[in-house]
Amino acid sequence: MRGALIPRAVLAICLLLPAQPGAAQEAEERPRIFLEKKVYSDTVGGKRSFYETHAVEKGDSLWKILEARRPLTPERYSERLKEFRRANPEIADPSRLFPGQEILVPSGEREEEPDDGRTIAHTVKKGDSLSRILASRGVPRNRWKDYLDAVREINPAVRDVNLIYAGKTLRLPTEAFFAETPASLAAADRHGTPPEESPSAAVSDAASAPPPAGTPPDTALLVRDAPPVTGPDAPAAKPQAELLAPKTPAPETSFLETGKRESKMKTAAAPAVSPYRGLLSDLFNALGEKWIEKGTLFLPLPSGEDLVLLLSEYPLVRFQGGREALIDFRGGLPPAMRDAVTGTWKQIRVVSLDGARRAGDMIERILRVSGYHSVKEGSSRPLVIGETVSVVLPANWIIQRTEESLLSDDLVLVKETPEKPSEELIAVLRYAQRVGVRVLPYADDPNAMEGFLVGVEEEDNARGVPVALSVPEEGGLPAVDFALDFLGISRKEGERLRIGGKGGSFHLVVQPERVFEVGGRKHVADTGKMSDAIRSILKDSGYSAFPVGKNDSGREIFERLVKTAGGAVGNRREHLLAGGGNAGYAVLLTGSSLTLPRPGGGEARKAFLVRGKAHSATRALLRDLGVEIVEW
Repeated sequence: MRGALIPRAVLAICLLLPAQPGAAQEAEERPRIFLEKKVYSDTVGGKRSFYETHAVEKGDSLWKILEARRPLTPERYSERLKEFRRANPEIADPSRLFPGQEILVPSGEREEEPDDGRTIAHTVKKGDSLSRILASRGVPRNRWKDYLDAVREINPAVRDVNLIYAGKTLRLPTEAFFAETPASLAAADRHGTPPEESPSAAVSDAASAPPPAGTPPDTALLVRDAPPVTGPDAPAAKPQAELLAPKTPAPETSFLETGKRESKMKTAAAPAVSPYRGLLSDLFNALGEKWIEKGTLFLPLPSGEDLVLLLSEYPLVRFQGGREALIDFRGGLPPAMRDAVTGTWKQIRVVSLDGARRAGDMIERILRVSGYHSVKEGSSRPLVIGETVSVVLPANWIIQRTEESLLSDDLVLVKETPEKPSEELIAVLRYAQRVGVRVLPYADDPNAMEGFLVGVEEEDNARGVPVALSVPEEGGLPAVDFALDFLGISRKEGERLRIGGKGGSFHLVVQPERVFEVGGRKHVADTGKMSDAIRSILKDSGYSAFPVGKNDSGREIFERLVKTAGGAVGNRREHLLAGGGNAGYAVLLTGSSLTLPRPGGGEARKAFLVRGKAHSATRALLRDLGVEIVEW
């Protein structure tokens, strides 16, 4: 049927030939030779594509043929392969091309797709970073992750958002890029979560990794979600050409091997069970990675064979640094196939979970191939947050995705917890989140071989953060007033007291600066202005002088008033306030512990007097643990 094709465009290539030696030098134009190349065009879904004929030569492969026309990346190869199948429906297997065979191949001449407003071009300047670019465009910090993910999706050449080059032009997403369709909004309303990623989205995600260094030129990575569309609704491949359904059947098993003309398909049974699959999917998605389990993974191998894996049976985890983990739940991939994949595709690691009995064992195996800057066991050497008030938070793993993770609030803890954590543990987990440490708690049921991420409820915003209480550094009346307010004791200022000698021999009027009653006794603040005689008369009249010397520090006055009120003060170093042992956390305090009796009885108030400023997250944590904190 190829003779019936009508060329839609003819490109003329003009070659100027030099004059022959000895030829007459005339003023006429030099002779020209015109070479004609036929190019066929086809428009599908508003997108115009071009094709040209090519005679296959010995040693050709489809990758080499396409690469000769335009440099290929895996996602571009995916697009070109679809176009090739549409234009050559009679070729059942594109990996089987024979010398002398005439094919239609996508041409390098393509019209640019119109800009629909979803992206905007930006030329990178020296000193630029993506975070700086986003900030200059007014993108709020809490949206940066969405924008960075979109930059990777739009610009396949960007594998590391921390590494961009001056002079390159990037396409940046606009708000229109994130606009949701009514259908997706409806799905989100129904389920409370965004709609699941479609197979076509999985295609884009799994195909965007560049070919690894050293990969043969006829090797490519492609994820395809379905065979080409056939039937009456299929788009026309080219003008006046008969569209034939491809003869390659969809694989019925988890993976198959094709490509050798004389060989038969080799198959392997799908994993009988995929334990902890839901937990692993949720965990790595929560880490910001891509867990892909829809579609088909197509891996051309140097031997000429093609390995095709159903991602529903062998999921793929794409890490932001470029590594990919192919998950083999029950060790179903034969060793030869596993070695062929890892030997050809340097960024792919086959992770066998066979023999792993607990969720932690599986998570450990996948994390070890993630390419993260650091993955440390966090139980024997746990993370410690803070000094005066320190929180020890053991975890199964402490993850630093990059060298800058400690500085960019990108530290992640993966921690096994009970299915229903205690209130104290929840308070500690909230504290970690507040200070910039992400904790992903998970529960494990080894009997059912299932697990799930444990949700930590958001703090009730109505409670707010406790106000910082600081004892005045200098002593004097301000320290007295602070202590009385903290203890809930009323005071009088400037009250005139009538006092007299024994037997009413005389009467005096005294106006002390502060009068208060605590511990069943009346007190007056003595700033050193009273004489010894007045102090003696006040004592005889039932008043006690509370000395407030000018050299007394605010802390000393505060602690003395606590003791005067019947409270206890004890200096503690790394006092265990909560947790410890097998609790999975510990809260330690260094400072003065205060035990304050409540008026009318009841449980005593607990407070700690600590040196320095306490972080708002620390104040909230101690509030949740039922302890007040005072700074000095």
